[in-house]
Amino acid sequence: MRAIEWKNIYRLSHPKQMGLIAIAHALHEFYCVALPPIIPLIVIDFDISYAQAGWLVTVFYVVYAIFQLPAGIIADKIGKRYVLGFGLVLLAFGVFLASRADTYQALLLSQVVAGIGGSTYHPAGLSAVSDLEADDTAGKAMGFHGLGGAIGTALAPAVIGGIILITDSWRFSLSLIAVVGVVYAVVFHSKFAEPDNVIGNVEKKIVTKGENIRTQLKNFPWDPWVVGLVTVNFLLGVEIGAARTFTTSYVFLRSSEVVSFANTVFFVMLVGAGVSTIVIGPLADMFDKRNLGALTFIVTGFLLLLTGIIPPNRILLLGLFFLIGAMMWTTVPVMNALTSVYAKRDFSGMLFALTLTGSALGNSVGPFVFGLILERTDITIAYPAMAIFSVAGAIAFLAMKRF
Repeated sequence: MRAIEWKNIYRLSHPKQMGLIAIAHALHEFYCVALPPIIPLIVIDFDISYAQAGWLVTVFYVVYAIFQLPAGIIADKIGKRYVLGFGLVLLAFGVFLASRADTYQALLLSQVVAGIGGSTYHPAGLSAVSDLEADDTAGKAMGFHGLGGAIGTALAPAVIGGIILITDSWRFSLSLIAVVGVVYAVVFHSKFAEPDNVIGNVEKKIVTKGENIRTQLKNFPWDPWVVGLVTVNFLLGVEIGAARTFTTSYVFLRSSEVVSFANTVFFVMLVGAGVSTIVIGPLADMFDKRNLGALTFIVTGFLLLLTGIIPPNRILLLGLFFLIGAMMWTTVPVMNALTSVYAKRDFSGMLFALTLTGSALGNSVGPFVFGLILERTDITIAYPAMAIFSVAGAIAFLAMKRF
């Protein structure tokens, strides 16, 4: 543990570039949770089960996972700016297609398109963060980056729900938010400078340009610590994927409240996620990242178990889900900061692509598995069952070590 330098606790090496990336992350995460807040409405409008609704999220993240590794390799070769801008436009287009869908099959197709677009963000975005910031600011940078994502995720149920309240149309809501992503993609492309144009750390000089893909794969460090990082990302992805998909449904089914209150609880959970990213970034630079990550998993598991026994009181639900959001999303910047420390500039894009492929696979498994559990049991069993993955995640964190 290092001494705390309070005056530099939130200082970043390249705040302007980090700001542009954080906004892109906010929009990306906003689109990734565009469907969960309206799942109860989709179930009614399309006359489908909650398991089928969960499949929409599963398809999105399966496609997302498949295309992440190619996106990371491409980002290392042609630059992060192009990959991030194109991906944001394609993701927004997928959301627009969902707003126009008139069959369940069309909804599935929209998620395929959105998944391809979404797959480009994290390999390119996190690699850019890793390239921009040195090891001693990696935790702060990942926390700031995570804050952008948490804000976007938190705004999704509030903004989408608000537009629905005004227009009484979830389709118009999705169409409107899709336009924002296209506009920002143009702004981002014109303003963002590639990390190798701004970074002053000569030890992180890019060496992948000019290499073919086969050489990149051959030179990549295929070591046990990489498997560990992928495993942790997968387990956390299962938790986050299930929580983001079924929190609104949990409150709706458990308390018999209207969808608007259920989305309020979802929003509060994501506010907790945003608050935690502000605090945890500096802590990840001060404490052992593996121990910190294991601790956040354990506390998250305990809070998830409480969802099976807590009375369906409004105040209790709001408080508990704020804490769940704070602890579950705390693990993200810790994990990304550890990945950034382990990464080197010449394979950072590919490393983040691999680890986040694990995350995307977890995000696809979570909604599917817990959707099936929900269909066969009830929400008081399905939701707390996520704690199993918290225990596994804590063990995986402690078992992983490179240096």
